[in-house]
Amino acid sequence: MFVWHLSTLLRSSCTTSLEKFEVFWCHDFTSLKIPSHLQKLSFLRVFLCRRLQMIEINAPNVSTFMFRGPPMKISIINSSQLKRVAMDGQFYSGMFQYALTKLQSITSNLQALTLFSTTEAFNMPASPDKFLHLRNLKIYCCGMENFDFLSLISFLKSCPALESFFLSAGPHFDVRQDSIIHGSSSAVSSHMRRRIAGFHQGNLKKVTITGFCSSKSLIELTRQILESCSSLQSLVLDTTGGYDNTGICDSMGNKAVMEALRGLEAIKNYIKGKVPSSVNLEVLEPCGQCHVPKLTECHVPKLRKLGPC
Repeated sequence: MFVWHLSTLLRSSCTTSLEKFEVFWCHDFTSLKIPSHLQKLSFLRVFLCRRLQMIEINAPNVSTFMFRGPPMKISIINSSQLKRVAMDGQFYSGMFQYALTKLQSITSNLQALTLFSTTEAFNMPASPDKFLHLRNLKIYCCGMENFDFLSLISFLKSCPALESFFLSAGPHFDVRQDSIIHGSSSAVSSHMRRRIAGFHQGNLKKVTITGFCSSKSLIELTRQILESCSSLQSLVLDTTGGYDNTGICDSMGNKAVMEALRGLEAIKNYIKGKVPSSVNLEVLEPCGQCHVPKLTECHVPKLRKLGPC
C-alpha cells in the first residue's frame, strides 16, 4: 500500500539529504509524521489528502510549510525555524478561526503568513494569540457572502510587528444587502461602527485590498486601519480582479464591474476624507478597454487602465 511506501521512504537513509518534500492527493493515511533524521528538509507541502487528520513535523529545520485542506492538528518539534506558512482552507470552514486560536503554538517565530478561507462559521476571538514576529500577512476571502470584514481586525491586533497587510476581499457574488451605497452618506456614517477602543498598530506601513467593494464592513475595516495605524504610508484599494503576469486584465462580468463602480463611489464618500496627508492612497479602477465596454446600458465615468491590455 501507499502508506507503507511513504513510511518506508521517509525512514530510508537515502532521504537524509532531502530538502523539499511534497505530498499531493494521497488519501490512504490519517497521519503524516516527518522524521527527525531529515536534517536538511526546509520545505514541506501537504495538499488535499482527504483522510489526513494529523501532521507531526519532527524534522528540525523546516522553514516553509504549505498546506491545503481542513483545519487539523499540526505539531512541529522546532517552531523557531518556521518562517513562512500558507494555510489554504478553500472549500472548508474555519481556517481564519483556526489561525487565530491554534496556529500560534507552532509558529513562534513566523514572519510571513498566507491564509485562504471560504466559510467562517464563528466570530473571531476577542483576544487572539499573538504572532509576535509576523511581518507580512496575506488573507484571501474566497467568495464569502455576508462576511464581516471588520472582524479581521483580530489579525492586526495579534500581529504587533506587522508591516504589510494584503487582503483579497473578492470575488463578490452579491453584496447588495450589505452595500453602503443604499443609504444617504450622513445616515450611513452615523451607523458606522466606531474606532475599536485600545487598538493601535504602530508598525504597519502598507495595506492592499483587492476586490474592494461597497460592503459596509469592508469600509469599516478600512477606516479602522486609517484611524489606528499611525505608521501607515501606503493604502492601495483595487476594485478589480487585478491582472495576470503578462499585464492582461482579469475577466470581470457585468455584475462585478457594477460592484467595482459602487466600490469607487464608497471610496469617494467614506474613505478619501479619512486618509491622512502622510498616507499615499492609490485607487485602481475597472479598465476602460477591457471591463467598461461591457456595460452598454450604464453611464460610467472616464476610467484609467489598470494594466496594459
